Amino acid sequence: MEREGRIIEARSYDTKCGVWTYFTADDGQIDLSCYDYLVIGTLVSCQALKEYYGENSIVPIYIETEDGLRLARALKREKEQSQPKYSEMCRRFLADEEDFSEESLRKAGITKRFENINLEECMEEIGAYIEDLGV
Repeated sequence: MEREGRIIEARSYDTKCGVWTYFTADDGQIDLSCYDYLVIGTLVSCQALKEYYGENSIVPIYIETEDGLRLARALKREKEQSQPKYSEMCRRFLADEEDFSEESLRKAGITKRFENINLEECMEEIGAYIEDLGV
């Protein structure tokens, strides 16, 4: 896929458990002339998708959670693991602080934010936003 130019973006992270690499690729499944898609990603992947498919083809939907609540949720999830990796959880939290900084959000063109406090309310707000876009 890399030789064919179908890698949209790729990143590697030094984690407490070793290097972790993942990527977004054009595997031929996306046809924007016929369908709309929902993609979950980071700001980096959002920018790469905009560059690959075109600025007008991507509408970012940014969902945020207050830091204390986000950290509490992460801790709860980690405690449920058979072998919790708290240092990795902390590393991810701190990395997210940098990755999703106000400057990074601005560069990615994030203008609308959705607060993930109450899941149902957040989903309703996002649904209304999408309907208003006419997507």
